[in-house]
Amino acid sequence: MLTGINIYEAKPYKSKLDPDKDNSTIFHVGLLDSYLRAYIEDQTTSFEFSSKNPKDPAKANINASKRNLLVVKFGLKGFDNFLDPRDKKPLKFDTVSTAINGKNYTAVTDEIISMLPKALIDELSEVILAENSLSGDEEKN
Repeated sequence: MLTGINIYEAKPYKSKLDPDKDNSTIFHVGLLDSYLRAYIEDQTTSFEFSSKNPKDPAKANINASKRNLLVVKFGLKGFDNFLDPRDKKPLKFDTVSTAINGKNYTAVTDEIISMLPKALIDELSEVILAENSLSGDEEKN
């Protein structure tokens, strides 16, 4: 029997990139609902078919950096012990409401997103997207 995804749950995650193992930054990552996941995929993926020769292979374009950024923007639900680079004090997690296809979503502010290194965005995106998948037990059924 399948179980639905819990879009209201956030799980703690410690980055592999964090050098401070004793006082690590804890990221709280959540899931993307199916509408938001589809929106992000549609915004960052395109396919092109040759109209002249139907036997030509299709081209797929994936803007992975933009996809990862959007996944983190909507999938990151909070953090603890993330330091502001300006004063080295813990940064307050802040969000804004964003309307997508008539539905309001909570999104991390651009200011906070801009403070996350690309490698961290890529890592967090991978974790968030993995959480959106079926578990091994569910796949077997």
